[in-house]
Amino acid sequence: MLKIQELSRYSTTVRRKFAEKLASLPYAEVDRNREASFHSMKNILLHMVDNEDWIVNFVVKGRSAEYSRRSWDEYTDMKMVLGHLGEVEEKTAAFFADGSVDMASIATFRTMKGATISMTVEECLLQSFTEQLYHMGELIAMLWQDNIEPPTMQWFYNNPRTL
Repeated sequence: MLKIQELSRYSTTVRRKFAEKLASLPYAEVDRNREASFHSMKNILLHMVDNEDWIVNFVVKGRSAEYSRRSWDEYTDMKMVLGHLGEVEEKTAAFFADGSVDMASIATFRTMKGATISMTVEECLLQSFTEQLYHMGELIAMLWQDNIEPPTMQWFYNNPRTL
């Protein structure tokens, strides 16, 4: 049976490949408003990273209200984005290495739209995982529109059990 830790490692691996692909493109193209969910490919990637940071480092620790993110306009190149990604990846790895959080405990948080949600820690982590999958699909579509082959995201290429 899959564990949430494996899904997280898979997601981290694939997200990193997408980030590196975006870093290989001209920054103006990555930052261009494409009228997508968060406008640009850069902002979509930052949304994915910030969502994980919020869920893993604040929501499941009962500190949801303390979270604040840096304005995406402050990121002026992909080096800054990759730096932020690395910091969040380190914190997520430390969270899973710690292992002291009860995955069945309840985490309560408010969405940006003001709704209060209660889920188990495991469900919160699953939500972060699925959120990233949705947006990776969005990035795939944008890359295809520019005739750019996206990174492989299939499980069999990125299986955390074999990497």
